[in-house]
Amino acid sequence: MSSSLFNEHGRIDPVDLTAAAYRQSRRYFLCDTPDIDLADVFTRTCGVLGTPDDLTVDDFRDRVGQTLSTLASNPETANIIAGVHIPFLIPRNDSLGDLGVSLEEHYLPALERTFLQKFPDSDFAVETSSLAGRVVPVEGSRHERLIQLAEKESVVGIYFPCMTEYSIPAAIEQVGRLPENFLATGGLDLIAALIAAPGLLIRKDGYPPTLWLTAIQAENENVGYHFEAYGYNLKFYRRSHLGLTSEYWWQGVTVLPD
Repeated sequence: MSSSLFNEHGRIDPVDLTAAAYRQSRRYFLCDTPDIDLADVFTRTCGVLGTPDDLTVDDFRDRVGQTLSTLASNPETANIIAGVHIPFLIPRNDSLGDLGVSLEEHYLPALERTFLQKFPDSDFAVETSSLAGRVVPVEGSRHERLIQLAEKESVVGIYFPCMTEYSIPAAIEQVGRLPENFLATGGLDLIAALIAAPGLLIRKDGYPPTLWLTAIQAENENVGYHFEAYGYNLKFYRRSHLGLTSEYWWQGVTVLPD
């Protein structure tokens, strides 16, 4: 490994990947890390996803602080903090057997409530057919670990959309080169991050990216899901990506405490 895996903007530039990714970014599509109050994130998450019985707000603060400190102290990972990063909480949920049902019936409605509370004049829409029985983790994404962990205990993590202008296959390839506590971001974690920062994709100046649920797919490996803003509205889509990429497609990692 080189001394720094991430550039000065927090992006991990693709090197020697076999799948599609833009070698350099002109940073035309952007979103910014909002001001984060961890107590507010904890309260807001509990209000829509349930209050954990195994985690306090102080525990949440400590784990986020520990994770950021560990990243910052390692020259290989320190630069990731220069990019967008959203601490989040997923309260324990022992009913994740059908991930599609969980997303459709619990997590997406929770995000809708959060988003509309923050932006009451906007719209939130799910532009896809039923997710029941259709959503599975992408092989090599490490997302199964997050699901298994969330069934046993409340999960604290930090979302980094650091693989900008990557295809999903390139992102999965890149995750395989990262430390073991770096997971490709899926549905539970990206939704939790958007609950923590509901305005992440809402920009008055410039154009926001599309945020892919990198770690989950639909009925085949070429079909996935993403969030996209239209003006001040937020939409959830199912889309064929065919292993390709675009300048406005962002993939993410979730970093868990060591």
